[in-house]
Amino acid sequence: MVFSIRNGPEMTRTLPSLVVLLLLAGCAHGPSAGLGAPEEDRPAVVPLVTDDTEGALMLGVLAGEIAVRSGAYEEAARYYTGAALLSEDPAIAERATRIALFAREHGYALQASERWRELAPASMEALQISTVLLIERDQPDAAAQQLDTVIDTMLAEGGDPYPLVGSLLARTEDRAAAMETVRLLAERRADDAGVHRVYVEAALRFQSDDDALAAARGAAERFPGSVPLQLLHARALSEAGHSDAAQTTLQALVEAYPDSREARLGYARVLAEHDDTEFARREMDRLVERAPDDVQLLTALALLNLEAGHLEPARDYLERLDALGQRRDEVAYYFGRLHELEEDPARARDAYARVGAGEYADDARLRAARLTLELDGHEAARGPFDRMQQDRDSELARQAHLVEANTLRQQREYELARDRLNRSLIQFPGDSRLLYLRGLVHEREDNIAAAEADFRAILEAEPDNVSALNALGYTLADRTDRYAEALELIERAYEQEPDDAAIVDSYGWVLYRLGRLEEAETHLRRAYGMMQDGEIASNLAVVLWERGEREEARAILEAALERDPDHERLRRVHDDLLE
Repeated sequence: MVFSIRNGPEMTRTLPSLVVLLLLAGCAHGPSAGLGAPEEDRPAVVPLVTDDTEGALMLGVLAGEIAVRSGAYEEAARYYTGAALLSEDPAIAERATRIALFAREHGYALQASERWRELAPASMEALQISTVLLIERDQPDAAAQQLDTVIDTMLAEGGDPYPLVGSLLARTEDRAAAMETVRLLAERRADDAGVHRVYVEAALRFQSDDDALAAARGAAERFPGSVPLQLLHARALSEAGHSDAAQTTLQALVEAYPDSREARLGYARVLAEHDDTEFARREMDRLVERAPDDVQLLTALALLNLEAGHLEPARDYLERLDALGQRRDEVAYYFGRLHELEEDPARARDAYARVGAGEYADDARLRAARLTLELDGHEAARGPFDRMQQDRDSELARQAHLVEANTLRQQREYELARDRLNRSLIQFPGDSRLLYLRGLVHEREDNIAAAEADFRAILEAEPDNVSALNALGYTLADRTDRYAEALELIERAYEQEPDDAAIVDSYGWVLYRLGRLEEAETHLRRAYGMMQDGEIASNLAVVLWERGEREEARAILEAALERDPDHERLRRVHDDLLE
């Protein structure tokens, strides 16, 4: 395959220097260069047959680079793949592969990656990319053979190949081809427990619960001494609805392998979700008795109990960790989280103040500043927030703006929140999260035009931003009579996130405003079942009231107010309907 471009005869005399310049430029710019090139600036790229292999190679590279800079990525992939097949330079094959991947031209990408492998047989990256593409092109036999090579190579070098194999399978979009590939790989490496572990993990990710359980059971029976495979079997049992069998399996595993931290941690995760909290606590304590100085186990038990809302055992395990003098910053951070759940903000703030530098430092500072704002007011919190907002870490600075403004909004300090957000958007112009938050503040201030402007500014930059679509749609449905426009926006959000409770609520509310009460009730009941939020409760109560289900509407409102007595909308709807 050979190439040319439509240009004058003088072009051939300057090709070598031009190709060098373009190749150097190609090293500095990825395939995204030229996205904004206007149509009239794009050069015409056409094929030409020639017997001059070297000239064809240079022309192919040149045409490919011009196509890249013009945004014609399919053409670039075609030209560069042809050049790669002519070239002995692995760098050209690598660039051809990356351009074809960017253009989502997987046929060209596979050809280029296989050429890359030929020219650079020691390149693991070429082998990995080629393997994923073979799976995508439904060639599981060849993919399994290459994965076999990856495993042998990494094991010979003393590495652990199995996480890499799992990640390659996870990158593929064709689940059936991925499963067939790993099944064939497991056949090739029948005595390799690591491969069978990857196989079961893929089955848990890609297959039905029953199929995954069958795969896990087979692997566990084949390798009865493999703790990881026994743990996966227990997980498959749990996900298939056999929680008692999963617990029994893990309990037996801990008994058989009392020194296995992996077994203890697996059992601890199941116990944290157990309905019988007294039994769970006894079993957890037994685990700790066997390994009283196992910091990782104590940390896991503390966090699992925190997540499950079991505050007393969480406190106990954190105190044991504290007594060991290990992970002091992490322990202080989670004591802060514990005290927040206990509704003791002063102690939580003190705990966060003990967190030093490291992984938990930024979030601890943000939480401490928020608690200061809630406890002592915005003037007391201004210093901590200002310091973070001026930090060289732009993400910390942005988060500090968001946390401060959102806390002010929750405290109904709308004017102050708006002023702080205006300042934030000078530092981070066009930031979608800040614009979204300011839009919510404008809506609370009854400035619907300003709220709409902020939400539309987000959508202009990010047309599919779900939060902005939903917020604008709900605002138009709730605060204007532009119901058809609101419905179109909310439907766009719903198509992307059909299981988001807030979006389902918005959908139900706009249907109510359109007079479609039966459909509205269906969606609002679903939203309320997903999240018992005050706003959703108020919307459902209004629809039920209008449909004559007044006792149920009253019960929903009263239960919601008992949970959240200060909810502004709930209180207003309650007063309007019942008083």
